[in-house]
This record gives sequence, C-alpha cells and structure tokens, in this order.
Amino acid sequence: MEKWWYKWDEMRRDVNTLCRNITLDKFDPEVIVGLSRGGLTPGVMISHWMQRPFKPIRTSLRDFPEWEDYLPRATDQRVLIVDDICDSGETFSKIADYIKACGVNEVDVRFASLWWNNECGFEPHYYIQECAKDSGNIWIHFPWEHWWNAPV
Repeated sequence: MEKWWYKWDEMRRDVNTLCRNITLDKFDPEVIVGLSRGGLTPGVMISHWMQRPFKPIRTSLRDFPEWEDYLPRATDQRVLIVDDICDSGETFSKIADYIKACGVNEVDVRFASLWWNNECGFEPHYYIQECAKDSGNIWIHFPWEHWWNAPV
C-alpha cells in the first residue's frame, strides 16, 4: 500500500482554496456541519473562515462505528457538510438519503471534502484533491492522524 502524508501546510492551503471555491460559487451556508472524526478540523476552519456556526456530528462508519442522524434546523436554508475525504461516498450518501427521506427538500445541502476518491459513486459539490484510492492502493494520512508516526 502506498502511503501519502498530507501535511498541515497543504491542508491549510486546501481549506483556503475550498472556501474560495465555495464563495466563488456564491454558496453562502448558514451552518457548517463537520463529520467526526476527519471533518472536524477542516469544518471548524471553514466555519471560522466563513464566519458561520459549526455543528459537529458523529458519523463514523469505519473506526469506532457510531452514527448520529442529522437534519438541518427549520431556520437553515443552506447547509455545508464537511469531511476530510469522500472515500467510498457512503457517509455523504447516507446523510443525503436521510435528509431526503425526512422530506427536507427546500434546504440546499451541499457536501465538501479536502479529498475525493474519484472511483466512488458520490462526488461532493466541492473538493480540492482527488485520487484513485482503490486501484492505486493508496492510504492518505491526514495531519491530525498518527502524527507520532509521520515522517519529518
């Protein structure tokens, strides 16, 4: 397996680019939702950059599986849901399906990630980096993960 070490300065640059792209798209979310665990850091950074409230939710399907259903508040018309990587697309798809099944169609819900595995079926509205994670046998180490093992 090929390991890619995504560094803090790369991540900060990509969050800034992500925010710029969202702004240029004229999408102005009323709330930023960060998915635990990987979406918390970029979600908080986007929240500060855009000066919008932040809502963390538990959505781990892999490492410590736990799921918290999420519905936008009645007052939220635009929501940005953030994760570090859209890997299989399962997390974003599950949230999108739940919101639709609950009849919340009038809310503009969009998805953003720093990385997109372009081999999965779900493409987020906003992403910066992409890779063919499965066929390339790639594992991306984010700066907040395993920092004690990262190369210097």
